[in-house]
Formats: sequence, C-alpha cells, structure tokens
Amino acid sequence: MNDTKLTDSASSKLAPKPLVFSGMRPTGRLHLGNYFGALKNWVGLQEKYPCYFCVVDWHMLTTGYENTSSLKDNIREMVLDWLAAGLDPEKCVIFKQSDVSEHAELALLLGMTTPLSWLENNPTWKEQLQELSKTKEELRTFGFLGYPVLQAADILLYNANKVPVGQDQLPHIELSREIVRRFNSFFPDTFVEPEALLTWSPKVPGTDGRKMSKSYGNTIQILETEDSLKEKIRSLYTDPTRIKSTDPGHPEPCAENPPGCSAFSLHNIYAGEDFVKQRKSDCRAGKIGCVACKKDLLAEMAGPFAQFRERRNQISLNPESVSDILKSGAKKAKTAASETMARVRRAMNLV
Repeated sequence: MNDTKLTDSASSKLAPKPLVFSGMRPTGRLHLGNYFGALKNWVGLQEKYPCYFCVVDWHMLTTGYENTSSLKDNIREMVLDWLAAGLDPEKCVIFKQSDVSEHAELALLLGMTTPLSWLENNPTWKEQLQELSKTKEELRTFGFLGYPVLQAADILLYNANKVPVGQDQLPHIELSREIVRRFNSFFPDTFVEPEALLTWSPKVPGTDGRKMSKSYGNTIQILETEDSLKEKIRSLYTDPTRIKSTDPGHPEPCAENPPGCSAFSLHNIYAGEDFVKQRKSDCRAGKIGCVACKKDLLAEMAGPFAQFRERRNQISLNPESVSDILKSGAKKAKTAASETMARVRRAMNLV
C-alpha cells in the first residue's frame, strides 16, 4: 500500500480524504455474525478507500480481563480468518491496537472532557451489563464503562471519516461525534466528526434464535469442520409450536415464534430469492418439516464452508505471515497516529 496516501489523509484536519477505520475484538474464532456483519463488507471497502483494520485487543479486555491466556492465539487465528476471507495487506493496513500506544494516550485525553453521565446512559453498556453480568463476576469496571471513549480514540487517531456500521450501531458513532463536539468546544478544530458508512448486513441468528454472539455460546464459526457444521445445523432453533412436520410453521418472527426460525434466516443468506419465497410458503402450509429444511440448508452451506477451509489452510502454511503483517501494519498506523497526537498536544498546550 502507498504509505503517503494514508498519512496525507491522516494529516488533513478540516477536509480529510475518505478513509475507513474499523476494528474487531479477538475474543475467539470468528463466526457468521462477524463475517456477514463486518468482514465481508471490509473486503469490499479495501477496493474503494484507504482502510485501517484493527485488532482491538484492549477492547477485548473490557469484558475478558480475567483470562488472557488465549489472547495471542486468538489474535493470530482471527487475522488468519481475515486473510482467508479476502483482506489484503497490500490494499489495507492491518494492525494491532496495543502496538500503537497513541490509542491509549488519545483515549486518556478525550476522557478528560467526556461527561460521566454520557457513559452511564449508554444503552449498549446497560444492555451488556445486564446480560453479561449473569456469567461475569464483575463488569462495573472503569474500562468497561469507558470503552466508547477508547472507541472514539481509535477512529479519530486516523482522521477516519467513514466508519462502517449497520443501522443498529448508529448510536455508537453518534456518541463518538458527541465526544468530538465537546472536545472541539474546548480545543477548536482539532477533530472532524466521523460519519457512519452504512453497510448492509443480513440478520444472522444464533443456533438458539438470539443474535449470534460468543457471549451467548450460540455461534456457527466460519471455520466449522464438515462434521461440526452438520451438528450445528441439526441443533438450530426452529419453531417450537410445530409438533408434527405437517403442522403449519412460523418461519419469520411473530407472536407464535418471536425470534423466528434460525434455519429460515440462514436460508435468506445462502439460498436464492425464489427458493426462499417458496420455502416460506411451504413451511407455513406444513408441506415441509424442520428436519428436511435443515438438510437443505446444510447442502447450501457446505460448499462455501469447504472453500473457506481450503483458503485458510493454504494461508496457515506460513506461520510467520501474521506477525509480519501486524508489524508492518503497526508501523504504518503509528506514522499516522503520531501526526494526530502532535496536533492534539499542540491544541491542548501540552507542548
């Protein structure tokens, strides 16, 4: 990648060139929600814009601080999945957050002007606190409460004005914009407000009907083996009101089946429009049972999963590739980050 192209964008304060930043937490093997919710879009964006894609390992610590024994392995495996999915280090910057210390410095400085009430009223924080506190001993930590400030720092450090998100993530970007506006009210024209780059992503349900999430233990990993994929598809949540295969089904969310059928949602992703339309009609009429429907789904998914496993295995033959890519990416990222921090320190009269 052309380094000058990236650093020029980073140094343009008031009218930055289009630049994309996004990150992913290394909490374990990637699943379909990660792929369709972010990674697939990233692969397309690298063809259109200068892009920074970050392994946000410090963000992982906000909920996983009590056990970091698998962190290094998770980082390596996740980056291998990125490469197998199509990210190209010649077209984008791939790096690790903790390799660029400026992320922490900027988060600290932004935190000086961010009201505590903004963080306490963050709906995502409240929801995660309620859900994850069932399995975590203590989540009322400074790091967990303040993760939006670190998230804002991640974006602003590279003057990224395009942040790829789905519709449900718009509040995250708006909070970053509010942090920028308040900071700029004290130190004018330091940052440009980031903008959401709305990217379409299908609803990817977990095996239990809820949103697919490692926290819920309901994921289908993108590197499932043939046997494990078969087992996951067999266990998918369908329609609890169907006792016999001839009973009318409820494939989409409704009063009888509020989450909707996970198998049908995955058909929407992997099958063609005509098939989905016919399957919906047959299910509602009781013309096909859940077991047969899952067999069709497995046939649709088997090919793409096999292709991904093959690409992943080829990339894994070079064990040094990930560390080399991360080192090279960190060098490029640090060049841009250093320019930003020099500007911030001047604005705050710290130099």
